[in-house]
Amino acid sequence: MNGYKCFWNGKTIDIWAKTIYEAQQKATIEFQKGTRKKVKEYQVSPVLCERADGSQVIHSTAELG
Repeated sequence: MNGYKCFWNGKTIDIWAKTIYEAQQKATIEFQKGTRKKVKEYQVSPVLCERADGSQVIHSTAELG
C-alpha cells in the first residue's frame, strides 16, 4: 500500500491505497462524510507521498541538471 495525501476544497487527508485511482475514490468518500456538498471524484487531487517499501517521495519544482 502506498501513502497518498489527497486535497479537496482547501482540505487534506492521508490515504493508504494500492493505486492513485483507489486513493482518489477512498478520499472522495472520506471528504463526503464531512460536508453537505457533493464531492466529485475529479475534484479530489491525490499525490503520492510514500511508496509501499517505506521510501518517501519528494516532489520539487527545482530544476535538475
